[in-house]
Amino acid sequence: MPKNFLSRISIPLLSLLALLTTQPAWSRDYSPNPSAQITTSAPAVAIKNAKQPFPGILTGGQPSKQQLLEAKQKGYKTIISLRTRKETGLWDEEKTVQDLGMKYVSIPVSGGSDVNKQNSQALIQALSDAKDYPVMVHCASGNRVGALFAIDAKFNRGMTSEQALQIGRDAGLTKLEETVKQILD
Repeated sequence: MPKNFLSRISIPLLSLLALLTTQPAWSRDYSPNPSAQITTSAPAVAIKNAKQPFPGILTGGQPSKQQLLEAKQKGYKTIISLRTRKETGLWDEEKTVQDLGMKYVSIPVSGGSDVNKQNSQALIQALSDAKDYPVMVHCASGNRVGALFAIDAKFNRGMTSEQALQIGRDAGLTKLEETVKQILD
């Protein structure tokens, strides 16, 4: 392959890649708590489906005890669980989090029937204090987490339904997307 071939495609290819990986401005502008002015980063912790959709917030699935210890070591101050007591498993996450010296918040969302404005507002309220960051928000997979952020984006931040759905997807929304679409419309 001639050298000038690579130089001819590299600029357009890089431009296309930058375009495809750049978040739209409305997505960058969304904050689940605009008044908190969060500048803290959310250090990586390898929970299932981990995402860092907003400053200071890591979303995803159920962390293990070891991942909670890692979160503590990396500076996390708050763990928010959207799982119900029935699905929390064989160990007591709340006690583990509190024993590690972190704040624990439970907002039980059992599935599509609990994906609503009230639970979205409860999540946003739990994220309201900048001193509680960085924060890990989880359910079993991150799906319910993304659903609640999408509802907030539409009803409290004035975004369109499609913009709100993208916010939700960026935070973990997958299988509940049809349920969320019905709520948003």
